[in-house]
Amino acid sequence: MNAPLPAVLLVEDDASIARFVALALEGLPLTLVSCTSAEQAQQLLQTQPFALLITDLMLPGASGVELIEWLRRSPQAGCCAVVFSAGVRADVALQLEQLKVWRVLLKPVSVAQLVDCVESVLQQHAPPPPPRQEAGTGEGADAQPDVRPDVQPDAPSDALAIANFFGGDAGLFHSYRDICLAHLPDDIARMEVLIAEQNAMALRRQAHSLQSVLRLLGQERASGLTRSLEQACLAGDWAGVTDVWRPLGAALQQLLESAGQRDPRD
Repeated sequence: MNAPLPAVLLVEDDASIARFVALALEGLPLTLVSCTSAEQAQQLLQTQPFALLITDLMLPGASGVELIEWLRRSPQAGCCAVVFSAGVRADVALQLEQLKVWRVLLKPVSVAQLVDCVESVLQQHAPPPPPRQEAGTGEGADAQPDVRPDVQPDAPSDALAIANFFGGDAGLFHSYRDICLAHLPDDIARMEVLIAEQNAMALRRQAHSLQSVLRLLGQERASGLTRSLEQACLAGDWAGVTDVWRPLGAALQQLLESAGQRDPRD
């Protein structure tokens, strides 16, 4: 009987980032379980063993730090923990070190960095490898490796994102991009509602999440604007929020329009 695959628990309230992690880890010998809050993660951690916890720090409800503190007091105290965040203050970094966090990955992380981190944990849980077969013998010797289609980038910004974050895999980049763009109209509509309501906390969280997604898509200027929007929310500067949203909203609409002009066969 084959041993069960090690389980990895991802705690991430941004659906676009969660989809990126799922795509990046696709094909690795693991079972990925996702949830969106520390409270949900605590429930899951009590139902089955996990080899690795990957958590954001900024979560609705309890924070990622509070989740790891709880984990270290739980029966699964030996579970490896990785922090996945857009930024970590020096005092928080010291706290994470004291909690024996395996690694801190700063968003936006590349596929290679993420896979390397996860594989380093899985090696501790991997069963012994099967006997190696000589080339040209045994069942499946002539099988070809699973290679993603060679999709040419649309623009230099795409090429940089593919090289920096997707390990040169244009097919993976476009899969992720298509998923994100399908949800972008809803993201835009939600941000417009939050601006009208002057809901600084929720708008800041939305801008914080979108910042990493836009960098992964090669949209550095738009990502910078989300950072400015987040800072305006922190300051309670609604005139500043409005000033930033005009070019940011236009950039997001332009991104949607340019994607609509892409040949769907690409």
